[in-house]
Formats: sequence, C-alpha cells, structure tokens
Amino acid sequence: MRRFYTENVNGKGALKSGFASALFLILSGFLLAQAAYAAELVVNGGFEAPIVDPDLEWATYYGKNYPLNEPGNCNPSDPWVAHCNDDIRVPGWSVFWTDDLINDEQLNPGRLEIQTGNSANTPACDGSLQKAELDTHHRVDSNNNNVTITQILPTCPLTTYMLTYCWKSRTTIPGDNDVRVVVGNDLIPIRYHGQNDAWQIEHIPFVTDDSYETLLLFGSIGTETTTGMFLDEVSVTGPDGSYAEPCALICDDKPRVLTLRYNGNDSSNNRQSGNEVIISPEVVPSFPIEAVIEVYDHKWKNPQLLGTYDVLIDGFFSVSGPRRRIPPRLTFKIYHPDDLVNPVQSVTFHTSCSQPMDAGDEFGAITVWSAIN
Repeated sequence: MRRFYTENVNGKGALKSGFASALFLILSGFLLAQAAYAAELVVNGGFEAPIVDPDLEWATYYGKNYPLNEPGNCNPSDPWVAHCNDDIRVPGWSVFWTDDLINDEQLNPGRLEIQTGNSANTPACDGSLQKAELDTHHRVDSNNNNVTITQILPTCPLTTYMLTYCWKSRTTIPGDNDVRVVVGNDLIPIRYHGQNDAWQIEHIPFVTDDSYETLLLFGSIGTETTTGMFLDEVSVTGPDGSYAEPCALICDDKPRVLTLRYNGNDSSNNRQSGNEVIISPEVVPSFPIEAVIEVYDHKWKNPQLLGTYDVLIDGFFSVSGPRRRIPPRLTFKIYHPDDLVNPVQSVTFHTSCSQPMDAGDEFGAITVWSAIN
C-alpha cells in the first residue's frame, strides 16, 4: 500500500495527492453509507445529530466508527468534561485523528466537535441549529485535536455528481484553520480552506471511477489550537442538485453485493411476480426515523442472519452473501430501535435475478439501489 506522504507547511502536515487512494483502501471496511433525505447521498451533512444541549453550546462525540460498547475516555478532571460524550455517536461520519492518519497510517477514532448556532457567535450556514468544527477537544495524551471526517458514498460508476458544502474559518490567523477536501481519489483542486471570515458555499462537480463507492473526506491540518474551520451543509446529489438516481442493474449473474435503501414508506413498484414477494403488513402507520434492519437468507426454516444494520430513513446499507453470492431470496425485518422483538415491517423478495430486479425497484420500505456482480 502506498504511504501517506506529508510535507511541511508552517509546521503542519499537508495531505498530498497520493493520500486519497491509499486512504480509500483503508476506509472501505467502514462502508455503511446513509443519506439524509431523498435527493441526498450524504448522511447528517448538516451535523444536526446528535442534538447538542443548548445550555452547553458545543460538545464532542466519537464518529460512527467507534464501537458503542467500548469504554470512552472523558477525563473527569478536564475543565470541559461536561462537553465530552462517550455514549453517543455522530451518525453517518467516521472520525479519525488527522496526525495519526497521515503520519502513521493509524485509524485511531477521533472526536468531532458539534456546535449550536449560538456557539462562537457564529450561526450555522443555513440558519439551522448546528454546525461542526474540525479542530476539536478531549483528546487524551495529545494536544493535536485536528480531525478527519469521512463517508464512503454508494455512487454509480462513471457518473457525474455535485459536491456542495459550506465553510468558514473561525479565526483569520494564517495556517490556523487549514482543511483539505477529498472526493473520490482526488484532492479538490482549489486553494486550502484556510481564511474566510464569512460562510462560503462551494459547488464542485466530479465524475466517479468504475466502482460503486466514492470517498468523501474533510481533513483538518491547521495549527492545533482547538479553533478550526467550521463546516456545514455537506451534500452530494445529481449534477444539477436533482435526485441522485439508482445505478442500472445488469442481472446476468447472481450479485455478490447488493446495496439497498431504507426509504421509510410503503411504496411498492417492481416487476416481480408470484407468491414469494411478501410485504407484511403492506401499510405501516409510521416508520422509525432510525431503524434496525435484520437481513436473513432464503431458507424458509431456520433462516441464517446475514447482518444487522442501523439505518436512518433514506439511508443505505450493503448486504453480501455467503461464498461471495447473494442468496436467491432475502428477507428484511425492520424494527424500531426500542422494540427489537416485533418488526414494523417484514419484506421478502427475489435477489438472484431469477425474477426481474431493477435499480429503483421498491418493495415496501426497501428500495434496490445497486448491485456488484
């Protein structure tokens, strides 16, 4: 694997172009992409979750890559300990300490700072409640609190998309707020995001490679002062901001990986026939905003659990089968996180291409998005 190269800029590590490809290989194991709403491929791009206590104005949280059952490290003697959270994760984003990532190739989980619109006298970009800051707090045994945040998005091969985000420097000190942006295998070909005393919106079109995944990354590399760049309203959509369409499926072989979307509604529109498409119940009064989805194989008796996924409405999850093939039929049990006994809806349909399966097919609250054959 290629190394992460660094160069010295005013004493700071700067990400070079060889960084992106190597990072993608390491991060691909964290694939569980989600979206915030129907036209969107980025989950929690406005950093509206978790909700920060308005009396505290800011707090730090581990990313979704930190296990919930692992003990945290909030220091009780830290004067800002009230702002430190160990038992809450940031939906959508994986968070790493930047210096470990680019210097040692270590994916050490970091903490993302999320602020209210009152914090630092800076309202969020769109006037909503919250924003993120990428030079954070509460790192143990180090004063370098720069973080890198990432998502791996379920994109279609060789397709044009639009990356949009809003950024603002917290200070005007040169080198204090520097951030690099990566989409796919490319550093964004614009200046360092360093000094900008007002919110600025960037619109950047990009074309994906021949895979079904695209890396999105914001890496803070400024001076370690805990006053870093603000980030808000991160979005990836179609090229004109329209709905990001599902990938076209070519069912000439059983798929190895199937990416699906939890759409949170009862819409069913597909060409499959027969009595093996089962949606029960067909109408649900309301789906949970965040669901727990269990996926089972094709056996009617003693089906095997293939995976359990925590997914927001309009979020994505990817399923792979035993021996690198998806079973001929899958069952999806959708639960409210407060009741893991009684599913809100159970959905069964063919996934082996023995029945028609097209991108965009809807089966109850499950939409087919893409497949890797």
